[in-house]
Order: sequence, then structure tokens, then C-alpha cells
Amino acid sequence: MWYTKFGNMGDVVLSTRVRLARNLKDKPFPNRADKSQQEEIIDILKAAAEKIENTKFFDLSNMQEREKKALAERHIISPLLTDNKIKRGLVLSDDQRISVMLMEEDHLRIQTMHEGFAIEECLNSAMEVDDILEESLDYAFSEKLGYLTCCPTNVGTGLRISVMVCLPGITMAGRIDSLSRTLSKMGIAVRGIFGEGSQSLGNIYQISNQVTLGISEEETAQKLSEIVSEIISQERSLQQKIYLSDKFRIEDKVMRSLGTLKYSRVMGSEEALGLISDVRFGINLGIIKETNLEKLNEILYSILPAILSASYNVETVADRDIKRAEVIREKLG
Repeated sequence: MWYTKFGNMGDVVLSTRVRLARNLKDKPFPNRADKSQQEEIIDILKAAAEKIENTKFFDLSNMQEREKKALAERHIISPLLTDNKIKRGLVLSDDQRISVMLMEEDHLRIQTMHEGFAIEECLNSAMEVDDILEESLDYAFSEKLGYLTCCPTNVGTGLRISVMVCLPGITMAGRIDSLSRTLSKMGIAVRGIFGEGSQSLGNIYQISNQVTLGISEEETAQKLSEIVSEIISQERSLQQKIYLSDKFRIEDKVMRSLGTLKYSRVMGSEEALGLISDVRFGINLGIIKETNLEKLNEILYSILPAILSASYNVETVADRDIKRAEVIREKLG
């Protein structure tokens, strides 16, 4: 799938995602709709989404819990969409690059994704889907405020652009906190691997815009693109600087991490992601040549807890840790 591929600036950027929040005019927000209203809204949205080519509809109330959580770990749906408090649906393209979440926080969350650094591609794709849906849907829109959303922080464009980056250099240099504070003042958030409220694992962070009001979609994309480009430059420079400052210790660290991944029999997800980050570091520096970043991306999206449970029918933490180590060994050959 797309999320395992090596994309533009793939040494630092794992993936790019664009989301558009939309709601139907004169319909209650999902958390205020009763059961009959939820059914009605789902039917309206599902009918409109049938015009999006090469997609399928999934009733999430009929999907197993671990299957939904596996979709969330792959960032195909948000964690909120995994609960059954409200009737929810998903329209998903065959290549899983386009997902339209029905009855999440808003009636519609249009999401497009791409490997590597690809803000323009994702934004264009999301706007195309938005145009298709708007042909048959009447959106809640204010001439003064823009698109109306459940959460006030999304009012305006309803646009969230998120770039997932792996930053071992900036993290090892002790600069991640200062970077987060600086970006926050610019209206940019730095979050963990699974977004708001999550922690960073394996030095993976999501860089995303916070401001949606008083700024156009194009301006938001341009601003975030410039900021992420600068972060990529800093990360590459710091990786080289750290390596040259203590060459043998860095080589020892990344080779030990590779060895641990190749030969361990039991491994937790947090440890695995940390080791994968070390090996990525080693590949970027030219120290490790026997594997590549695309292979590491494939491993990353094979060993997360819910993905393991869904793929291999393992339920307990202990069994997952054993299966995780086995999967890593097999994929590293």
C-alpha cells in the first residue's frame, strides 16, 4: 500500500495527509443527532459518496474492533471513528489514499494521503473529492466565517494538513521542545505519531497547521510547506553533525539496533519503533546498506499492536511481542 512506499524527501518525511471538515446545512452535528437522524445523515452522505470512483462504503458498526483500530494505526481513520457511540461510516478508495469519514466529529472528514512530502498532491486530491460531494450536498457555510464545524478551531477552511516526519537528529540534539514552542507561536502544532494527545514513538512527529480562519487553503499549504522544508534541512544537517562528532559510537549504536531487530525473539512496540528510528538514521548516513527505508516503512506498518492482532489473530500483549519480533526477523531476512 501507499504508506509503505518511499516518497519525496522520504529520508525525513514518511507521509502527508490533508483533511477537510464539512457539515450538512440544517442537520445536527453528530454528537447532537439522535439515532434516526444519524441514520438519515449517513444515507445522505453515502449516496453522495457513491460518485467518487473506485471506492467502497463500510458500516463501521459492523466492523470488528481490532479491524477499526488497525485502520486508525495506519491513519486511514481517526481514533474517534473506532467507537460505537454514534453510527459511523467510511468511504475508502481501493488504494486507501482517499478516505471519507462519515459522522466523525463532523458529518464529513475528507482525507487524502500520500507517501513522502506531497502537500500539493494531497490538497488537490482532497479538493477534487470535495467538489464531487458538493454537487449533491448542501454544506453548512457562512459568508463571514466560512465552513461551519463542530469544533470552533476548524471553522473557516476546515483544512488540516499534517506531515509525518522522523526526526532523530533534532531529537538527539535536544532541540525538539524548542522547535515545538517556536512552531506553536507560528500557528503550527507538533504532535506525536497518532496526532493530538499522543506521544512521539520512534522519533516520529506530526507537523500540522492550527489556524483555519482568515487564511486560504493555498496560503496554509504554502506556509506549512516552507516550514517543513526548513525542518527537513535542519534534520539532515544535524544528522551529519551528530555523526561526525562521534562517528564510532554512532556506528555502534545503529549497528546494535539493527542486530537487535534481526535476532530478538520478544519485542515491545515502543522498543521496536525506537530501534527502527536508529536504523533509519544509519541508512541515511550510509552506515547500513543491507536494507532500505521502504522496507522499514513496511515493517513499521506491520508491527503496531492492532495491526498485529488483526493480521495474525494474536490478542495478548505477550503473544503480540513474540509475533512482532518474528515479523521483523522475517522481513529483514
